[in-house]
Amino acid sequence: RRQPSPVAALTRRRRHLQGPLIDADLDGTWPLPLAQPEAVGLSTQRLSEISRWSDGWVGSGKLPGLFTAIARRGKLVYAHSSGSADVASGSPLTQHTLVRLYSLTKPLVSVCAMVLYEKGLFQLDEPVSHHLPSFANARVLLASGEIVPAEREVTVHHLLTHTAGLTYGDSDTAVDEAYKAAGCGWDAPYHLSLSDFVDRIGRLPLAFHPGESWRYSYATDVLGRLLE
Repeated sequence: RRQPSPVAALTRRRRHLQGPLIDADLDGTWPLPLAQPEAVGLSTQRLSEISRWSDGWVGSGKLPGLFTAIARRGKLVYAHSSGSADVASGSPLTQHTLVRLYSLTKPLVSVCAMVLYEKGLFQLDEPVSHHLPSFANARVLLASGEIVPAEREVTVHHLLTHTAGLTYGDSDTAVDEAYKAAGCGWDAPYHLSLSDFVDRIGRLPLAFHPGESWRYSYATDVLGRLLE
């Protein structure tokens, strides 16, 4: 007889507390009061898609576990756990599991950017050069060593999605070497002001035409300067 997957079995066991989007498998100890999503302007149907997405990633074996909690206006409206905290023991991932967190400036800066976007202060397809002049007339350093004009301007959307053509200056590519030569390597934030740092980056060549590839980079630092 075919055995059900752990994720499927876990899903069948789920009940919910004060609304359909708080997993009853979690112990109910929360720092915030619970509420229905609609009570704070969110959608139960749309939030439930996160559960399917989370369970799918764990069920496919791409991730051992995921925990997501969403609160708005001081009320917790969604909490969902998928998979385990320890693969060997199978211990469940809960709101009490201690995890190591990295790069938290990225979600914080990105959320701040979306708040200002909702207020209409900029558009996602707006060129960054409208606010940061050093990004005007961007150039791309090709693998051949040739430097050519960028086919399009770097936009806010490119910064949010790490598709701007920027880098961290921590590798051995020609673009990374240009970053290091300009004092914009991995340690630049420790000895340059954000305004000076971003101004230098804007004058350096891009690793690829904006929107044509993905690379983890100083894009969020540039976005932070844009917000300033």
